[in-house]
Amino acid sequence: MFIANYMTANPLTITADVLLPEARRLLDEHHFRHLPVVDKDNKLIGVVSDRDLRSASPSTILDDREREEHFKIYQKTPVSEIMSTNCSCVGIDASLDDALMVFNRDKVGALPIVAEDDTVIGIFSMRDLTAAYKKLFGAAEKGSSLIAVLDEARSDTSLSRIALLLEQNAIKCTRLIKIANEGSFDRIYMRVNTEKVGSFYKVLQDNGFTLLKP
Repeated sequence: MFIANYMTANPLTITADVLLPEARRLLDEHHFRHLPVVDKDNKLIGVVSDRDLRSASPSTILDDREREEHFKIYQKTPVSEIMSTNCSCVGIDASLDDALMVFNRDKVGALPIVAEDDTVIGIFSMRDLTAAYKKLFGAAEKGSSLIAVLDEARSDTSLSRIALLLEQNAIKCTRLIKIANEGSFDRIYMRVNTEKVGSFYKVLQDNGFTLLKP
């Protein structure tokens, strides 16, 4: 699955000369946490985040005079002073796995999506990633159940055997995956949509599969 299916296309962007209060207003008004910063050609030059703006805001531990002075500076400061210029981004052809690796590596909360010429064409957030994987694994599907079994047979045909059992028992299956588990048996997960979950548990056990429980 590709981030192009889940990103926000044509996102709100700002230029480097936008002042911090205006950036704050835009984030609050649109319920965003990140704003790509672009040049006059809409090419990415940085990202300013909610965290950046909070860090630049006058501290509540300052006395009134210091806070007032800090606030005057804050009101006149452009985002170019606090934005991240060495920002993470990905191309339109990136997959969910690509995005997950960048999020994990760079500890960022959103990724601008750029074209080959570095123009901003979208933005993809951790919330988008969560929604995408939720759909990928069917977690939000009404009436669905997740079944997990051990692949004790260590067989290359385990998935096909389960697929046949599902078909023979008229069980609707929307997801069927095997995940390697180093040092132990692989895990097989299936998301089914049926009222016969209990009876299918027995079918699996009768065919040599061990059910996994939380």
